[in-house]
Amino acid sequence: MDNNQRGCLAEYTFATECLKRGYSVSFPLIDSSVYDCIVDTGERLVKVQVKSTNKTPDGDHNTVHCRIANAKADYTLDNVDYFAVWVEYFAGFFIFKNKGEMKAIRLSKVGKYKDYFNNFAFE
Repeated sequence: MDNNQRGCLAEYTFATECLKRGYSVSFPLIDSSVYDCIVDTGERLVKVQVKSTNKTPDGDHNTVHCRIANAKADYTLDNVDYFAVWVEYFAGFFIFKNKGEMKAIRLSKVGKYKDYFNNFAFE
């Protein structure tokens, strides 16, 4: 599977997981949109950028490094509310708010982002 296929699969997997939880999901008609989808929680609309990685943990820390930044778009607070990162190694998503300046992140099921693993609360 190439990177484009992996990214598409992550986007549709994310949308399916949202639908399972009772959220509606919309996709932009053009692929140049900064966000990948909009999640309607019933209370608000959330713009989500979906990322994916097939990297394995580095060292003994059981963390996976994922690049968030994109040369094609700036993920500002105005155009992306959340990131949803599919980590193949953990077979799940880490979902967290955009802080406006993130370039990369280290994700782990036991680290500081553990509470974001498969947490579709959008709070």
